[in-house]
Formats: sequence, C-alpha cells, structure tokens
Amino acid sequence: MQVDAEIEPVTSRVSWPPRSPGTSPGRRCAPTTVGRAHETRQLTEALDRAVPGRLTVAVVVGPPGSGKSHLIEEFTDAARRAGHPVTPLACWAGRDRTRRAAGTPAQLVVAEYPDPIEPRTWAAVAAMAATAPVLAVLTRPPEVSWPGTRLLGPTGMTRIALAPLTDEAVSELVTRLLGALPDTDLLALAAVAAGNPGALVEFVTGLREEQLVIVHGGKARLRTCRLPARTRARIAGSLATLSAPARHLLQVASTGGSTFGLLDVADAMRRGAATLLPAIDEAMASGLVVGVGEHLAFSHDEVRRIVEASLPRPVAVALRRDRLATPGGTAADLDTLNEQERQIAHLVGRAMTNQQIAHRIGRSPHTVNYHLRQIFRKLNLTSRVELAALAALAALVRDSAAAARVLVSSSGSRHP
Repeated sequence: MQVDAEIEPVTSRVSWPPRSPGTSPGRRCAPTTVGRAHETRQLTEALDRAVPGRLTVAVVVGPPGSGKSHLIEEFTDAARRAGHPVTPLACWAGRDRTRRAAGTPAQLVVAEYPDPIEPRTWAAVAAMAATAPVLAVLTRPPEVSWPGTRLLGPTGMTRIALAPLTDEAVSELVTRLLGALPDTDLLALAAVAAGNPGALVEFVTGLREEQLVIVHGGKARLRTCRLPARTRARIAGSLATLSAPARHLLQVASTGGSTFGLLDVADAMRRGAATLLPAIDEAMASGLVVGVGEHLAFSHDEVRRIVEASLPRPVAVALRRDRLATPGGTAADLDTLNEQERQIAHLVGRAMTNQQIAHRIGRSPHTVNYHLRQIFRKLNLTSRVELAALAALAALVRDSAAAARVLVSSSGSRHP
C-alpha cells in the first residue's frame, strides 16, 4: 500500500537542455538535442563537404520552439572540440581573412535569425571561402525571407527542416525533463505540444509549477488531467499570431469537432477549397493543426477548445447551428461516437429522459449521464436540446438515404 510520503509532486522548474535520468544537475546529457540525430548528421555531412573555392551553406528552418538554436549550439560545440574555428557572422567584420594553409579545418560561420546578414559581411565570408573551407550555418523561421542566391552566388547548399518530434522522441524528452518515465495519460496530454520541443518544455514546466504531475518509483503520472496555464497561454498566443484567414478557418473548424475535412470547412465558409490552401499551410506550420489520414485535426482536443473559446459565444452557437443544418456534417459528427454513445444520442433525439434511456439499454441513469457528458465533449455541444436536434437530423438523413436506396433498387429491378 502506498503512503502519501512516498508520492511527491514535482514543483521545480525545468532546465534546458534537459538532463538524462540520473545525470547530475549542471551537467548536460549527451546528446542534449532529443530526436535530432538525422539533422545533426546533415550538418556534419555539410561540414565535411566544405572545400576551398566554394562557400558551403546549411539553412536550418523550423517554427519557433522547434530547437534550431539548441541543435546549432550542440553542433558548434562538437565542431570546436574537433578543432574547427567557429565564428558568429555578426563578429566576422575585421577578422583576419588572409590565405590559410591547405588542410586547415573548415571554418564554421553561424548566423541565427534575427541577426542581420549584411551584403558586405557576406562578401567577406565568400572571399574567405575562395581559399579555405567554410560552412555557413543560418537559421530562420520558414516564413521569413533570407539573402538567398543573389548574395550567396554559387554554393553548396543544404536545407535542414526541423519536423515535429516523433512519439518516441516526445516520450524521451518528457522522460528527461521529469527524470521519470511518463505514463500513457501524461503522454496523451503532452500531444497538445504537437511534437514541438519548446512547447513540450513549457508544458512540463507548467505541470511542475501547478503541481499537476507526481513522480514515484521512476514513473510520472498526472495528478489531474488539465492543461497548465502556460500551455493554454502559448496556444492562445499561437492563434493570435496567425493571419486573419488562417485564424478564421480554425475558428470555423473548431465548432465542428477535433477532426475535420477541408471540403466541410470550405462549405461552411462558403469558399472554394483551393482558396483555403495558404491558410491551411499556415495553420499546420503553427502546430495547431496536423494531418490525420485524409482529414485534418487539431493537435489535441484542448487546442480545439481554446480556439473555439476565442470566438464570441453567439458566433460559436450560430456556427454550430449552421452545421446542424448541413446533413453531411451530422453524419461526420456522430461517426466520432462509439456504438453505445450513438445509441444514447439517437434515444435523446426521440425525446427520451435519462431514466427511459437507462431502462431501454439496460444501464443505470448514472451511466447514461456519464455517456452524455462524453457525447457533449466529443460533439462540442452545450445542451440536450442541441444533441436532440443533431440526432433527429441524423435520423432524418439516414432514413432519406435508405429510402433512396430502396427506390434505386426497385427501379433497377423493373429495368434490367
């Protein structure tokens, strides 16, 4: 039997880069950049390719929090240990640019956004590359332009895109941050970060600050399943920084459930699907939306809730009612329910009370009430009236479809 003294809420702040379990404070684990082995190899290969007579460039791109700075910091530390001179591009002016002896280790030049890249400074780097191997490493968010080939001239260029962390890497990072193995519920809630390392650090920091996580016996679990304020603020901030078209698209989609189709949203917005592609690209780059098979989905249902909460209440209600009037939307909504929940929803559509439904399905009224709460959460409904309208409309659509099939079948039998 466990006693309270054995279970300790984690309250200390998260350090970055994270330490491996068992690593003493102040000493980084190796490697510190979790889930970026492939990108590190790409940088190493670019450095190996650097030769005199040609400037070699590696551009590391990714959204805020994707780990660009940490990746480059770790890479440049390793390069220094291997004997490569490392210089920030901003400090390049006035450096010795005389010819260097053959066989000298490649020079590493680093410029991190938003540090400016002046044409004159860049020309000096290119001049050095004429006689010595030089690798220039640049970072920038995907949406920010950079000097490009107009300033670079002929180069060997590598573009390194930092994608979201895999599930395995997310688990490893959370384990390192907490010093314990997270359980499935904790990892499910961590999906709100959409594989963004910076967002994961904010998430774990918030869990600690609000004492929402408990570590015991080398394992970590949630004290209560809710998002910390830090994470909610980050999601709201990401939404606010989107362009108006991308923000409006997500707001409309948020009233229809966690998973949605582009055509459904286009119909709701009275727009052509092709015109929404730039907004979709922007929304996916933000990490608020991900691709799931043939559909799009909010990275977590809590993300959808926060997006919907950004709408004035009357607007959210009107958008939901508009969806109720769309037969295609009702089928998609009810498909998100399990068999028991669909059965209860249909009975609510027939104006049955909880007692009557419990008697019909052989369950207790308490169980029926539990399932109704789950249905309201999944369908983003706020009242029994909305559920009854949705279920009744779905039944009407189903009956109409069945009648149409019978009509087609009988017509085919008369005309072989």
